[in-house]
Amino acid sequence: MSLRLRWVGVAAVLLALVGCSDDDDAGTPEEPDAEAPISTTTTAPVDTGGIDVPEIPGTFPAAIPSAGFGIAVPEGWQATVLTEDSLARLEEAALARPSFLDAARQLFEAGAVFYAAGVDDQDRVSELKIDVQDDADTSQEAIMTLAGSVEGSGQVTDAVVVEDDPEDDRIRVDYRIALPSADDGTSIDALGSQLFVVDGDRLWSFIITSEDTDTQTALLQIFDESITFDE
Repeated sequence: MSLRLRWVGVAAVLLALVGCSDDDDAGTPEEPDAEAPISTTTTAPVDTGGIDVPEIPGTFPAAIPSAGFGIAVPEGWQATVLTEDSLARLEEAALARPSFLDAARQLFEAGAVFYAAGVDDQDRVSELKIDVQDDADTSQEAIMTLAGSVEGSGQVTDAVVVEDDPEDDRIRVDYRIALPSADDGTSIDALGSQLFVVDGDRLWSFIITSEDTDTQTALLQIFDESITFDE
């Protein structure tokens, strides 16, 4: 399966401009040509803080020095660090989908640190939500307990705990979940995965949802291969 996913018409702004760098002196992005397609990779240079996100075809790197991580995000997706400043800048942006800002606000209030979302050519939405717990119990037993709590939460169905790479401290839970439509609130059957990743005494949670099996598989591969932490 190709890792180049086809996302259309999602980004009305270049979202590396609204939070994927913490350096206010990184430079002012050039205004995109009105006749040219908007690309999430056409940005001014940003300070990556030494976080070298692997290059994956069909993606752009999002390096977040303040949080100490980076990840590859599919081209055309909207993405933002979840801070008060980045949300304020999003409020001023002409977003193609205002529901992105609403979701970002809710996740910020819930304590998440990063949010990204994209829409395919069939108007199916996929999302990535990231949070982190400092000074966590990062033993495999503790993480398996967390994974089991997702499985038994009652909010998901068909949950399966997958030990992706126990030696690399990565454990994943795959499940199905009913999500409300941003347009009319109707229930949408979606695939979900929660990937727990250990980084020293920090425990990261990467939650990926989509409406299509092939998309979910490709996204899991992109994110799993590109997660990068500062040294």
